[in-house]
Amino acid sequence: MLTAPTAPHAVPVEGRAPFGRRFALVDGAGHLVRPPDLTAVGPFHEDGRGGLIAPAAGLTGGWGYLDGQGRWLAEPVLEHTTGFDGAGLSRFLSDGLWGYADTAAAPVVPARFQEAGPFRHGLAVVRTETGVGYADPTGAVVIGGAYRQAGTFGANGLGAVRQADGRCGYVDREGRLVIAARFDGARPFTPEGTAPAMIGEEWGLIDATGEWVVEPCFRLFDAFDENGLAYVNGGGIGDSFAGFVNPRGEVVIRREGEMDDALACGLLKVGNDVVRGFLDATGAWAIADEYEWADRFDAGGAAVARALDPEAWGVLRADGSFTATPHREPLTDSDSWIVGFDDGHGLAPFLTDEGDVVHVGRDGRDVCRVEVGAGDGSAVTLRNAAGDTVWRGSAAPGTFERHDPFLAGDPRTYVDHTEAWEGDVATVVQELLDLPARAFHPCSLIFDRNEDPYDLSELDEYDLERTENGAMHVIASTWLAAEWLSEYPFLLENARTCFDEMVDTLEQRLRERFGDPLTDVAGCLRSGDGDWSATWEMKDGRHLVLQFYCLVGDGDHELQIWLAVTDA
Repeated sequence: MLTAPTAPHAVPVEGRAPFGRRFALVDGAGHLVRPPDLTAVGPFHEDGRGGLIAPAAGLTGGWGYLDGQGRWLAEPVLEHTTGFDGAGLSRFLSDGLWGYADTAAAPVVPARFQEAGPFRHGLAVVRTETGVGYADPTGAVVIGGAYRQAGTFGANGLGAVRQADGRCGYVDREGRLVIAARFDGARPFTPEGTAPAMIGEEWGLIDATGEWVVEPCFRLFDAFDENGLAYVNGGGIGDSFAGFVNPRGEVVIRREGEMDDALACGLLKVGNDVVRGFLDATGAWAIADEYEWADRFDAGGAAVARALDPEAWGVLRADGSFTATPHREPLTDSDSWIVGFDDGHGLAPFLTDEGDVVHVGRDGRDVCRVEVGAGDGSAVTLRNAAGDTVWRGSAAPGTFERHDPFLAGDPRTYVDHTEAWEGDVATVVQELLDLPARAFHPCSLIFDRNEDPYDLSELDEYDLERTENGAMHVIASTWLAAEWLSEYPFLLENARTCFDEMVDTLEQRLRERFGDPLTDVAGCLRSGDGDWSATWEMKDGRHLVLQFYCLVGDGDHELQIWLAVTDA
């Protein structure tokens, strides 16, 4: 029996423009297959000849196809190429039109379609200048060609189409309209012979003759998945629900608390805002709810997760096994969402305490590491699993940056005034004493549009009466969006722990320099939803105020630490 070839991993190396985001290819031990000179890499697909093929883009932005050794099978001269479908065909874009290429990277259907979908059951939905129809693997439009829309064919040989008047029906593989176009929406048929269809704004289930199996009663009815389940919203005022139904329209899983709207690897993530676990397609527990956070499983059955007891980040697999990682936390993207195994290449990036990015495989073992070398951000190094250098790059200073932790919390992540935290806070106090006194009002990250405490132009009468006169610095700050706190229930606690540490440390340093704070004066630069402050009297009679500020608005939280000198 032939062993399936092992696909290389695509590893991102990122820097400021003009370097940008580039991908290297490495094997399972992190050894270099191709240096980072690709701007995109799609999933690898078996080529039927013992090798692999994948769509990819070069540094010029053009797309082509790579083999499993990282060599170009077709040079990157196309506008785009996609992953391969079940028929072994990839769509490519050339001169604004789509065609199809085979696993040898050879075009088998010339670029002639305005839009082109993947092949399912031997047909693909395509659009030409006359409309939408179905093409066979030779590129011939064999059904329709003038529809407004068309869906994939079901296992029963029927496909949903939307006609010119906007009504939907079903055609067979000969192009005959076998279910009249009387619906406002239509989904593919299941192997069991039912399909979601919509009348007005409600969805029901029909059989292969177009008769209702379940009368329209659902506000939302997704297509059925490979598990034979479809996500739905139904019910009326007071009894609305969300969940999954089977091809007979019977509710199999009803949403209780937190629940994904799709299964992955046959498993559905559920939770209660504290812990998460996974149900199988029958609604039975498959993986117990003992994870503080968990991602959906990728196609290879792996997900990043955070175990609750003991607390640890790691890789959870669809069989329920979990491997903890020693790294600080998973890498998050620019919108603060965990990247995980989303790129489809079998690696999940984690952050180390040093700010390096380690790419972890589905088995939970390190594959490679990306390190920012020089202190000026001009060098980056790619190391394999053994720690050996496999590639080193250089660019202009400031090109490469270490990543700051977001989930685990670190005081350095929140610091705005480095000298006050890492240097001599007494020097910062003297700086405030030497600044000319001005009216100021600390800014809220949630409610205020400006970030300048000395800009009073947008204050209302209430806040104008509560301005201070003096000088201030924001020592540390963070804003935590409600959606982050819902997704990561531990995020606020981690941030509060860091801010408590910073406040305690700063107070102790100020005590050592200026003695005990006043006991009969409660300085407050601005009131929030959870404040603490300490006030010292300076030699010239002015007050030094250290304040922790917390505010909640629409589920968002902000935390700040202010240091100010004010008139007594």
